[in-house]
Amino acid sequence: MNNRLSLWISGVALLSASTILLALIHLKIPFPPLPFLTFRFDEIPCVIAFLIFGFKAGLTVAFIEFLILNLGKPYHVLIGPLMKFLAIVSMLIGFVVADKLWKLKFKEFKRFGITVFLFMGIIFRVSVMAFSTFILYYILFPKLYLPFAKGLLSRVMGLSFSSDLELVSILLLLTSLFNALHVFFSLIPATIVHKIYVRSLRKSSVQPKVGGSKES
Repeated sequence: MNNRLSLWISGVALLSASTILLALIHLKIPFPPLPFLTFRFDEIPCVIAFLIFGFKAGLTVAFIEFLILNLGKPYHVLIGPLMKFLAIVSMLIGFVVADKLWKLKFKEFKRFGITVFLFMGIIFRVSVMAFSTFILYYILFPKLYLPFAKGLLSRVMGLSFSSDLELVSILLLLTSLFNALHVFFSLIPATIVHKIYVRSLRKSSVQPKVGGSKES
């Protein structure tokens, strides 16, 4: 086993352990309009894994989190953890696209820096999760989720709805806002950690591997 592979395995193991710990201690911040949606700190290690080791590493950490969440007591077994997994993976795919754009010799992308990553992460995550939420709430389990969401929005925001489609439309708007904000919540702290990591490697005269789309 070469040094690069050893570093990859140990790094992914450490970040997976961090994700598990953060998931188990339920470190999260509720999204006020829909408190069942929460900004979770356990997404951050997934993004750190992506930034340091590449897409496969981020995907691995996200999948391990998916498994761990199913071992707990999710509101809906498999479905809740799967939705979170889709949110993380779609965001990471957006980062992969941003990374490819970053490497093109276009001054426009270079000038905007992290904004490109935020933008592509938001586009992919919001699009995938809006479609998934519509299928889940309106097609697959309307009798399970819609009454709960209707009662919650009525209590929290004082809203009333003339039809289920109107209710789902409001839910899609709010969940899209939540997912857009979560990209900021996940990427910015991970970027700070990644910069610290790169600086520490430079100080120790080790050439770092930078760029989310490359694989070890």
